[in-house]
Amino acid sequence: MSGLLKADFFRVMKSKLTLVLLILVAAFPVLITLMYLVMAWMMGEGSIAEMMGYFSANTMISGAYSLTNNIGLVIPAFAGILICSDFSNGTLRNKVVTGSRRWEIYLSHLIVSVVFSVVMITLYTLITAGLSLLFFKFSAEGIDMAEEVLYWSVTGTMGFVYMATVATFFAMVTRSTAPTIIFTLVLAILLLAVSTAVSLMDYTNFRHLVYMIPTFTYGSFTLNSVSLTDITSMIGGVVEENRQLLFIEGVLSYVFFGALHTALGIILFSRKDIK
Repeated sequence: MSGLLKADFFRVMKSKLTLVLLILVAAFPVLITLMYLVMAWMMGEGSIAEMMGYFSANTMISGAYSLTNNIGLVIPAFAGILICSDFSNGTLRNKVVTGSRRWEIYLSHLIVSVVFSVVMITLYTLITAGLSLLFFKFSAEGIDMAEEVLYWSVTGTMGFVYMATVATFFAMVTRSTAPTIIFTLVLAILLLAVSTAVSLMDYTNFRHLVYMIPTFTYGSFTLNSVSLTDITSMIGGVVEENRQLLFIEGVLSYVFFGALHTALGIILFSRKDIK
């Protein structure tokens, strides 16, 4: 399997798509920062948006791991496209013919997809944080920084790890770029919509089931003194008293559904006719 991993990593590293995504990862934070600066300048000091902390480093950094904003929809799509390129050039068939086992081929693509996604979102987050802190104020008031940064960074990264398993699943099963992109993006948006809708309800009696919805923990750890959890609890009537439990169950949900996609993907891919 080490040979497959080396070949897949080499193919991704030399791909022009990787270079394009690196450019986007660097360009998006610059454009977003400029947009925030222009908006802050146009609204002026004392505006409602400023008083609510909208134009702050907290807000910009908190949104870095969003799965449906900015780079969040782009990284999984690129991961899927890179996997599908292995099929269009005949490399996949060659792997099968030379004796590589199907599950090894699948896992190799999955590992590369996960590493690719984690590297890209980490670079994006670091650039976003650097520019945000350079031009905007950061308030640590009311935040346990060490704990909150841990929860925020781990759940945020795990969200992209999970989406990498989703992109790999659709790419390996459909072996076609367009369906892979469409299915991956639709699932990401659908999951976030479901998570948001449920968070507005009173889910006290089935909260542990709710925690297991992938992406539900998104927005719960925001590096702001008031998180999405606090806001939605005012509406839905659920008060999140144990953020550690929310964090642990959120990570477990990503692991569980990521493993489920992987197992199902290997089974379906193993039954595919490779021509």
